Amino acid sequence: MSKITFEEYKKAIKTKYQTFKLEEPTGILLNLSPAQLRNLCLITFDKSLSVNDENTFRVFLNTKEGEDLRRAIERFEIAKFRPIISFLTGEKESDNSARIELAAILVDFEKRPYNRFLREELVTNTPKSGLSEILAPIKKEIESSFIDKDVQIRSFVGGTNKSISIKNTIKKPYLILLTCIFILSGSFAIWSFNEEENCMVWNKDHYEEVPCENVSNTMTLFSPVIMKKDEGLISNFKKIKACDTTSFFKMGKPCIWYGKSFDGSYDCFSAPGLHPETGKTLKPITQYIIDKHILKNKE
Repeated sequence: MSKITFEEYKKAIKTKYQTFKLEEPTGILLNLSPAQLRNLCLITFDKSLSVNDENTFRVFLNTKEGEDLRRAIERFEIAKFRPIISFLTGEKESDNSARIELAAILVDFEKRPYNRFLREELVTNTPKSGLSEILAPIKKEIESSFIDKDVQIRSFVGGTNKSISIKNTIKKPYLILLTCIFILSGSFAIWSFNEEENCMVWNKDHYEEVPCENVSNTMTLFSPVIMKKDEGLISNFKKIKACDTTSFFKMGKPCIWYGKSFDGSYDCFSAPGLHPETGKTLKPITQYIIDKHILKNKE
């Protein structure tokens, strides 16, 4: 099974760029310049954005929630689009997630953002034999629980406890399908690692470096997602316990990013990127969010 990393995601985006630049109707991608890339952002915005794509734009542009996004694109410093051009053309690498995610939008890479790419590649690249081995113990446990009445199975799906009633007459193919759904809803990732590299895992409020060679032996079905080591995330990306003395803004600009956890509470982080537990793009903090959700119960 191939390793699924952010590097693979970047490679897939650049591959899509090579074909899409010949198909993109405006021709902008054939003759890239910072000013033209900003124009392409405006064109893309005018076609309407998905929620995830809008969040990506706001993170890259560092705009506040509710701020006019089109106006923010028009006013954005064009020189800051140059690193995206360098990334797409292969002139210079980048590990800035906001730039990479915006590049994915501009080249119409379908499996975006990264957390979606990770999930879909996991399912695609998992050998059937390997998947059968993963499902076998769960399938056996569920089968053994059937008795002469309905079976109530409680599953934690998307942050909500749901009770599912299953008749003991259910057929095995459906049982296997059910176990697959349970596993996929757990949002875990299992893949092979290069023993010479190091990885990292989210631990409560920060990323920790872990040896990749030990991952396959310790990972369980509901273990957190293991990622390739990223020094920037390990050093700068932290979960913050916000309080009334927290500095949310510097020079009038947000320096804290937030996102909802599975239980609906609001989490704060020291840098932009993806929520390490839900995989959703974080948003720059606003005074409204601070007053309404972050400090509401801390007074």
